[in-house]
Amino acid sequence: MKQSGYLFTITAVLLILASAGCITDQSTDGTVHPPPATSVASPAPHPNATEIAPAEILGMNRVVVSTGADALQRVKESHIGSIENIEDLAIIHYHGEGKGFLTLWTTLYKNETLANDETEKMVIGIRKFGGDWASTLEETTIDGKTVYRIAPNDLPQYFWADGVWVFYVTPHNLTPEEVTRIIRAIP
Repeated sequence: MKQSGYLFTITAVLLILASAGCITDQSTDGTVHPPPATSVASPAPHPNATEIAPAEILGMNRVVVSTGADALQRVKESHIGSIENIEDLAIIHYHGEGKGFLTLWTTLYKNETLANDETEKMVIGIRKFGGDWASTLEETTIDGKTVYRIAPNDLPQYFWADGVWVFYVTPHNLTPEEVTRIIRAIP
């Protein structure tokens, strides 16, 4: 009986305090006080995998082929190794009036370390795969970015990490100079 009396007293005190605004966000006059804003600003979100791609490159317009889960499935179908840790992905084509054509894969990772690790994983996988994939693997630097080039079946392809992003480019009927300009145009 004594315990129920204490419980009743505690409940009554809490109700009185709550109605007085002492333990809520409301004053006795009915004014609601929002919680104070936090002083730590959250980091700006990254653009999605489509938005990171320029709308136009060398006069060629962007055409989004696939995004998200569909794009990931398409990429998995054309790869042997595992594809992991992806936050967002897009497959984009660029074409215009000229003869050139470009395929761009944009891949967002949670952080820069993962993007670099996944790029290095591709390099290791290409070396293990062998053939003209491994024999054509080259490393170059463009605007401070380490860019890898392969040319299996004489089809040049380029990939590199840039911050939290990995970009993979397959140019068609474009000169090496144009490809360098394209790589520079992609964030």
